[in-house]
Amino acid sequence: MQPKRLGEYLVSDGGTSRLVPQAALLLALRQRLFAALPDNLRRSCTIANYKQGVVVVFAGNNAAAAKLRLLAPKLVTALGGPQSKVTGIKVRVQAESSFGMQLTEKKALFLPAAASTALGLLGKTLPESRLRRTVAALARRSR
Repeated sequence: MQPKRLGEYLVSDGGTSRLVPQAALLLALRQRLFAALPDNLRRSCTIANYKQGVVVVFAGNNAAAAKLRLLAPKLVTALGGPQSKVTGIKVRVQAESSFGMQLTEKKALFLPAAASTALGLLGKTLPESRLRRTVAALARRSR
């Protein structure tokens, strides 16, 4: 007897057979949404649901929600595809902490070598203080 693959169990008549296609659809919609949005807005929203042609988008704040509502006609066109017939978008505001972690990118600070050297010299000239320790730490991290 051949062992079954995980995908075969998920699409079997268990209780998950309807969830797998819905999850795949939501992932595809999310990719299309992110491709259609500018970077700053991409980090502030996520797809919440798709039901009967309407996509529900969670925005992290009121400003992002307002911008999404302005872009709604463009997004309806961008989200429509072979698996989904998108007829509308509902935008809801939800705290960014619930989904912001998966969308935000950490930014790193990179300083040129000359700036790092200048910070090191500045740190040596300052009197012993919290500022001196902070400047010295910044100079060490940026090398």
